[in-house]
Amino acid sequence: MPDLLTTARRPKGDVGLLIVALVAVVAGTACYVVKGPEIFFSVLGGDLTLLLSIAPKVIGGVLLAGLLTVLLPQDKVARWMGARSGLRGLVLAGLAGALLPGGPMMAFPLTVALRGAGADIGTTTAFLTGWALLNLNRTLVWEMSFFGHDFVFLRYGLSLAVPLLLGLAARLIFAAAAAAGKEAKNAQSERGGGE
Repeated sequence: MPDLLTTARRPKGDVGLLIVALVAVVAGTACYVVKGPEIFFSVLGGDLTLLLSIAPKVIGGVLLAGLLTVLLPQDKVARWMGARSGLRGLVLAGLAGALLPGGPMMAFPLTVALRGAGADIGTTTAFLTGWALLNLNRTLVWEMSFFGHDFVFLRYGLSLAVPLLLGLAARLIFAAAAAAGKEAKNAQSERGGGE
């Protein structure tokens, strides 16, 4: 049975997309009913303008993910960030996420590329968590500008272990799910063979 998490393709029945679409339709309907058609179409026009402005970034991110998946050396990614990389891989992934400059159009395609090149679910979780919580660029430029250094140091210090912990948790959860799936498959084949 292939590991669905290693494929870059999304399933046809994407639940996340269905949820977002449903919420958008409900919000749009509420806006139309409560605020009227003029406000609704004004907001819709603004949304379309936003879509056109970010579409090139999304397309670039998708292309980047596909190209990096092919270009990254799979043997090295698997060795440093694969399932057998242990705690070293999780620490490395969290650190790489913290050092990665840029926003989601850089982090998400790179995460997909790392996963496709052999990184396991734990290291990709640690990578994204490191990027989301520990990003040095955002911390130095934005947080230090708006908050006192004591708050920033406290928040950063409390967040340091989170990528490692979430990476470990992801590995444990997916290992348990894989073991349960294998056990269910074995039980099903035993029932089928006994009939």
